[in-house]
Amino acid sequence: MRAYTKLKEIFKDASLSSDIAGILHWDMSTMMPSNSRNQRAEQLAYLSKLSHDKISSNEVRDLILEAKSEKLNQNETYNLREIEREHKLTSSVPSDLIQKISRTSAKCEGEWQDARKNSNFNLIKNSLGELIKLTKEEADILGKEFNLSPYEALVNKFEPGSNTKLIANVFDDLQQFLTPLIDTIIEKQRSQNILPIQYKISENQQKVIAEHIMKIIGFDFKRGRLDKSVHPFCGGSTNDVRITTRYNEDNPFSSLDGVMHETGHALYELNLPEKWSHQPVGKSRGMAMHESQSLLIEMQITRSLAFKTFLSKLLKDKFNIIDKSFDANNLYLLGTRVEKSFIRVESDEVTYPLHIILRFNLERKIFNNEIGVNDIPEAWNDEYKKLFDKKVEKDTDGCLQDVHWYAGLFGYFPTYSLGALTAAQFASQLRIDLPKLDLNIEKGKFDDLVNWLKTNIHEKASFFSTNEVLEQVTKSSLNAKYFKNYINNRYL
Repeated sequence: MRAYTKLKEIFKDASLSSDIAGILHWDMSTMMPSNSRNQRAEQLAYLSKLSHDKISSNEVRDLILEAKSEKLNQNETYNLREIEREHKLTSSVPSDLIQKISRTSAKCEGEWQDARKNSNFNLIKNSLGELIKLTKEEADILGKEFNLSPYEALVNKFEPGSNTKLIANVFDDLQQFLTPLIDTIIEKQRSQNILPIQYKISENQQKVIAEHIMKIIGFDFKRGRLDKSVHPFCGGSTNDVRITTRYNEDNPFSSLDGVMHETGHALYELNLPEKWSHQPVGKSRGMAMHESQSLLIEMQITRSLAFKTFLSKLLKDKFNIIDKSFDANNLYLLGTRVEKSFIRVESDEVTYPLHIILRFNLERKIFNNEIGVNDIPEAWNDEYKKLFDKKVEKDTDGCLQDVHWYAGLFGYFPTYSLGALTAAQFASQLRIDLPKLDLNIEKGKFDDLVNWLKTNIHEKASFFSTNEVLEQVTKSSLNAKYFKNYINNRYL
């Protein structure tokens, strides 16, 4: 097993480089001085090149061929499969291009913070244009290597084996299902007597409450932390998971929703099999699976009446926050309120897929060369008007609201809705396997939930594909009927 052992060492080194980059990126997004951006971009570019060169080398290619003839057990064979996939993906793209993309995305993400603050797309369009140009080069190379369209090649980076035609068909089906339903639900909810939140909870207290709930759910603060950033995210490194949120004193539960979403990501990362850390097979299984874990916690669990019952009691008993608007039923009605909002991360779960469809449509147009960088604000606003029948008035409500494009994450957005469908399918089985789930959540007991996720999903890492895990757990491949049933049951 000489060759396989050597491959493990090489990929561990590459993983450690990525871990260092993860901490540097977290620092850049949370507390780094703004004038340090250029230097940080160089540091991240260097680490990106270091990892790329290790994985893409001819030595790795030759070792893979040799390892295939060695006597490996089943799990080692799975790991070798993932090693080969990473090698092929990485070696296809020249090192200097990867370095340029890393440097440009770090610079662009920093500038995006300023552009968003000023609600001015013009402040970022040049850097974004350069990033798109470089990403198109990468997409063309990967497309030719894997026999995919350029955009499909980008999506496959985040969700291996995905098919953009199938995604488009699923999204068309979702749009047809949701568009008339949204208006029906909004009309139905007009008669609901909902008390608006008028009690302000300070930023500091919101953080204390969020950390308390994270701890109860199972987040290990000895291996992670919660911080503040412009856009919520989950990052950090192996065994050191950093999540962030942003705060709004007028809407204290928007930060909690963000925290719960990112906690779903974090639990997945923290529960990956320790024995396989730093190996490709020990990583999470694509971003659709990752988003299924975040959306299951945020939407399926956090927005349930059971959770709101737990939350209402917690606010009263633990934090002495007493207000009629914090009654469990009122919190539930607020949490399941359907509105045609501008901001994706603050949207309800019924309109959420339309936000993703908008971004998917625009990404395809960008990488099919149907629109240029200068066209993005207008194209965004037009697409939003078609889907939501509302006019976007400012860039922060439109094309500047998400960090993803400015961080070079083109092809990521489709995984959110694929994740929502996957989450609904898992949740359906979860409630069959754990019939007392809601009763336990009301009491603040989350152990059974987290253990179920750990056993059925987290610990399987990348040993199996997303669809294989779905079939193992639910006895069915991905099927939108579970999401549709869930939406109909909760809202109608």
